[in-house]
Amino acid sequence: MELTGCSYCYTADELEVLAGDPALAPDDLVGEFAREPSDHWELEEWRWLWRRYAHRVIAMVGAQAVDVGLTLQSLGRHSADLSSWPDDERRAVDDALGSVLAYALGRWSTYDLVQLLGGLACVYDDLRPWLARLDGPAGEVGVVHLALRWTTDLLWEDHDWFTWWFTDDPVTPVREWVDGARPRVERFAAANPGCKTARDALIAYDHLDQGLPNPWSYPGAGWDRWQRMGLPGSYGWLTPSTGSG
Repeated sequence: MELTGCSYCYTADELEVLAGDPALAPDDLVGEFAREPSDHWELEEWRWLWRRYAHRVIAMVGAQAVDVGLTLQSLGRHSADLSSWPDDERRAVDDALGSVLAYALGRWSTYDLVQLLGGLACVYDDLRPWLARLDGPAGEVGVVHLALRWTTDLLWEDHDWFTWWFTDDPVTPVREWVDGARPRVERFAAANPGCKTARDALIAYDHLDQGLPNPWSYPGAGWDRWQRMGLPGSYGWLTPSTGSG
């Protein structure tokens, strides 16, 4: 296919490279095409490029070498439209993305995991199929961390989770997942009585049940820095607040 991408963003040589042998295209060029606005490529070009480079782009997503939400939103119906692909190719991409999600669960910070989920939700404009993949004993630690993140966010009414998935109601699928994950959190807490994360998640669940305000002070920007530091106990995160703030 002869690509007709934006000449302001790509030289003729770069378009030729993208249209050539996929193995020869440099990573930065491959990552760049997938981050473009939906109107940057024709729909046929979007599908053609993604079908050629899917394995490369998904590997970059898994390595967090690109903005995962921005990159995955280009698989949505206004761009590469994964839902329109042949069934075998679509399932292969779904499974590859599911493998990235399984790897990220329990390894990535919850902020990064939520950004991944938001990007995945763009693919079919639906978060639920990807939340259903947060399963299996290997991911229990990640489930507990995500449950704590989302229960406390719900208590704070802080629902601005997804940068690139634009939906009128992000809360319902999240609350459904949070409620469904509770038995897993309870089992994990019972099996690991020393886990503060699980104990705090159960406190948050109880406050949601009773309609009580969040017992913790809002952490502000420190939350993500704390996660990047490896969640050191000296930060004092999620120590119940005795004040009204």
